[in-house]
Amino acid sequence: MELRRQMKAIRGALPAEARARRSSAIVARVRELDIWSKARNVAAFVSIRGEADPGALVDEILASGKRLALPRVDMEAGVVRMHELREGMELVEHGRFRIPEPPADAPLMPSEELDLVLVPALGLDPRGHRIGWGRGFYDQLLPSMPNATRVAIAYDFQLLAEIPFSERDVQMDFVVTDRRTLEMSAGGE
Repeated sequence: MELRRQMKAIRGALPAEARARRSSAIVARVRELDIWSKARNVAAFVSIRGEADPGALVDEILASGKRLALPRVDMEAGVVRMHELREGMELVEHGRFRIPEPPADAPLMPSEELDLVLVPALGLDPRGHRIGWGRGFYDQLLPSMPNATRVAIAYDFQLLAEIPFSERDVQMDFVVTDRRTLEMSAGGE
């Protein structure tokens, strides 16, 4: 998809210091959400290839006593499973993309126990539609989390007027960028 290629290129051109500054602003906005303070079981991700970085939130979850789940990709099976990462566990580079993930023996987090899931995105729109890397892992994973509020995070320039979507795409509940927070139940903007 041409849009995916363009968004990767634009995001890839963002200098490291700008990524860090924008990610800090995103983290601050997520902390302002009511669901953030209420959530006990949170799924997050480790940013790769210039994604907005929720690392400070991951550290906060671990320090607060909340439970943290991170994705581990099984490329052969074509699925993502959420594994609980506990204080003191080290991430390991896994798979052909060498993505930092929980170790294989980390316990699985039951999806129905998750209250909040932070979702990466290449592009988003004000209706909560998103595009990711194109493999559909999150669109497959998110329906298995019936109790989780879905919060997509991205840089503000990744928010577009409209994202193409299909029936299998999962809409977000919130879109949080470095400049704004959009709640889908409130009509987007």
